[in-house]
Amino acid sequence: MGFEEEWPDLVADADRVSAIGVAVGGLNGDVRTAGHDLLFPACSISKHVAAFGTLRLVADAVLDLDTDVNAYLSAWQLPGSGTVTVRQLLAHTAGLTENWFPGYAEGEPVPSLGQILRGEPPANTPPVRRELPPGTEFRYSGSHYAVLEQLLIDVTGTPFDKLMATLVLEPVGMADSSYDQHFPYEHRERAARGHAGGAPVRGGWHTQPERAGAGLWSTPGDLVRLEREIGRAAAGESALLPQDLAGQMLTPQVPGGFGLGTELGDGCFGHTGQNTGYSCFSFAWPASGTAVAVMTDTEDCPKTLRALIDLARRTYG
Repeated sequence: MGFEEEWPDLVADADRVSAIGVAVGGLNGDVRTAGHDLLFPACSISKHVAAFGTLRLVADAVLDLDTDVNAYLSAWQLPGSGTVTVRQLLAHTAGLTENWFPGYAEGEPVPSLGQILRGEPPANTPPVRRELPPGTEFRYSGSHYAVLEQLLIDVTGTPFDKLMATLVLEPVGMADSSYDQHFPYEHRERAARGHAGGAPVRGGWHTQPERAGAGLWSTPGDLVRLEREIGRAAAGESALLPQDLAGQMLTPQVPGGFGLGTELGDGCFGHTGQNTGYSCFSFAWPASGTAVAVMTDTEDCPKTLRALIDLARRTYG
């Protein structure tokens, strides 16, 4: 018995999960999928995907990891003292405002990225600014990726969803993924409806204008494809990302902290995520060359998600 045989029993014992998608894949093998064939918000795994795209721009010398972000930002400048770098944004070490982005329910006004950064209505989160000395400690916050999103738009002159499609989604083969917030409406028949507190999310899901931090829609199969590409890059076998940058992606940037857009665990790398109404994870275990992604239609199943991660670790770690 292993992960693929045992995961349905774990989910059957969870009273909150009504829709789930699962994928398992080897670095050079097929991607096997199970559960519901739906599109889900990738939640904070959006950061992991955005980091891969950012590092592709670093590889092309469009960006430098250790340059002051205000040298790249033109539509808005990050307030506060101290130098903040692209590396620190990716690793959550810039000491920015602690923000979790709940999104905007159907019928609510949706702010622009500039309004979110400035904390202006109708944004439902405070303004983004430096609060801790940059580079001194790990502080997980979506603010880092809101700044990163604006930076990437300013530097390339390209809308974020189209930029990530070009840099990541299309070359990796993530055909069922998009940062475009119209995507779930265009594929409404496949879009999973979220649940929070045991009740359906109004309108099915929230719009996430903070796309780099929480706005990707995807499938478990597509997330596994990304983890496989990162694994190949770390082994020096990817045409998309050089080995040295993949190595930095998988190296803690401060003790006990993340890599570059990547959660690092016991012999694994990847990311977890939770949006209003949804939760998910995507991890790869290099020792066995296997990646696993799970996406659900509820934010109320942390114990089930943890049990699934532990089962995958026992099977593939």
